[in-house]
Amino acid sequence: MIPPGNNSPFSFHLAGIVPVHAQEINLNVSWPPCLTPIDDGYSLIQRSIVECAYAGCETIWVVCNNDMAPMVKHQVGDYIHDPLYYYRGKSPRPTEEQKMIPIFYTPIHPNDRNKRDSLGWAVLHGAYTSYLISKQLSKWVIPNKYYVSFPYGYFPAWQLRGHRKLISSSKNFYISTEE
Repeated sequence: MIPPGNNSPFSFHLAGIVPVHAQEINLNVSWPPCLTPIDDGYSLIQRSIVECAYAGCETIWVVCNNDMAPMVKHQVGDYIHDPLYYYRGKSPRPTEEQKMIPIFYTPIHPNDRNKRDSLGWAVLHGAYTSYLISKQLSKWVIPNKYYVSFPYGYFPAWQLRGHRKLISSSKNFYISTEE
């Protein structure tokens, strides 16, 4: 079990997990399926990263193997701007108030490949790696909660903005729709 982070009400850390490791989808393309475009200049993995940003994640952990990590990193990058702080029109210095969310890439351990290849294992590995690395840095950056975004599902990510405060709290909940 991954113990929760610090219990301070002033420093809540939500870590985003994006598992793209064990996705066995046969689309007959020469790139990883998570890089499939869904719009001009916008791919499935980018949509998932934006979803984590709208949810309020302070860090985003992409679980992918070393063979696909360079392509994913080239497409996604090292950070994303927090959409809540990006467009601040009434601020006197809007560029100084922008927050960047770092994106980290973590591979599944070679001993676990072809034995524990599943989405569930990729999510657990991403959460555990996030916990271990954050614990080495400081007790204040240990994640209190994890938000998982699967790149093969689609809904408008901006809809999470209204639930951001609830997502970044210790209260557990889920979002559903009638459609």
